[in-house]
Amino acid sequence: MDFTDRLKDYEPNRRMVASWFVSSGMRLSFVIAMKSHLGLVAIMRSFTVPSRIKGVVTTEEEALQRVLQSNAGMLICTDEMKDGDGFSLIRRAIKLIPDLKVVMIMTSPHPNVSLAIANGATGVVYEEDLMEPEMEMMQALLAAANGRKYVSNRARKSLNTPEIITEEQMSLTPREKEILQLLLNGRSDKEISTQLGISIETVKDYGKSIRIKYNVKTRFELIGVVLGRSLKRVFQE
Repeated sequence: MDFTDRLKDYEPNRRMVASWFVSSGMRLSFVIAMKSHLGLVAIMRSFTVPSRIKGVVTTEEEALQRVLQSNAGMLICTDEMKDGDGFSLIRRAIKLIPDLKVVMIMTSPHPNVSLAIANGATGVVYEEDLMEPEMEMMQALLAAANGRKYVSNRARKSLNTPEIITEEQMSLTPREKEILQLLLNGRSDKEISTQLGISIETVKDYGKSIRIKYNVKTRFELIGVVLGRSLKRVFQE
């Protein structure tokens, strides 16, 4: 596809972006973590004051270190990293800095929007959105800065895929429902074990039973499916 004639549409209005962040009251410090070097450059061009960028990295651990060192106000990251992944990154980063704002850019062939939001992303856009004149990325950044959620049109469509789980398959026991809620709240097996007064092995057995009923293999997939169902209802209202 030839974008030459549309170059002017992609030139960011840096003054407008800067004023958005200033008016939001958010800490003006940013960490950018992306697998692609070109993507890093593209995002950096949106910022009028480079000194506000406290980290430009390509791995999960580097990003986490920069977020913590700078007490960042916003993290912009991709779902895939050169080492690690964005889902784990935002979950860990928000534990360290609870008011951290996060915008995730989906770059994988099979993006999981619901999982991004489940782990704490305030805004979610697709990589293709960065090349659209509708300024989806800027809207996501503005919404995140002001404490609102934003899911781009492309990302929202992925929430409208057919259900793979039927109501009959979700006949959870009261204890399974309790454990599922704790999983959705980001609790580890050890934390659930302590809170409920049961062994870690028992927690793991319940987790396995829940995953079987939801027809998924991992905790990430389970959270993505459950949150995906609720998110679809929200966006369809």
